[in-house]
Amino acid sequence: MPLSPFTKISLFYLVRSIARMVSFGLLILVIMVIVGEGLPDVRTFSRGEIVSAIMFVIMSAGLVVGWWRELAGAILILGGFLAFIASEYAVSGDMGMSPLFMLYPFSGALFFLYWLLARRR
Repeated sequence: MPLSPFTKISLFYLVRSIARMVSFGLLILVIMVIVGEGLPDVRTFSRGEIVSAIMFVIMSAGLVVGWWRELAGAILILGGFLAFIASEYAVSGDMGMSPLFMLYPFSGALFFLYWLLARRR
């Protein structure tokens, strides 16, 4: 359906668009950091850092999966985020992180909300 400035945009499409924009922005940011900093040497990681890295990869994969399978993407993002927070707290005793990092659960919640709205249609 072509959109013009005069058509109403439903909440359904607005939620999906915002979830995709946030996930795309986060993916671009992750790629920029990897290109700028390079990949770390995994052999020097402790067990806790390995778990955190795996959870970060799962969250990032959820950003991609959410474009096609909203529920699966939301589960990967939100589950990975909770496991990441738990592993960070277990290793360092601190959950201090950038407010930008909170965009991960935000995008996961939006993908989940879109899935709920799509089910009702």
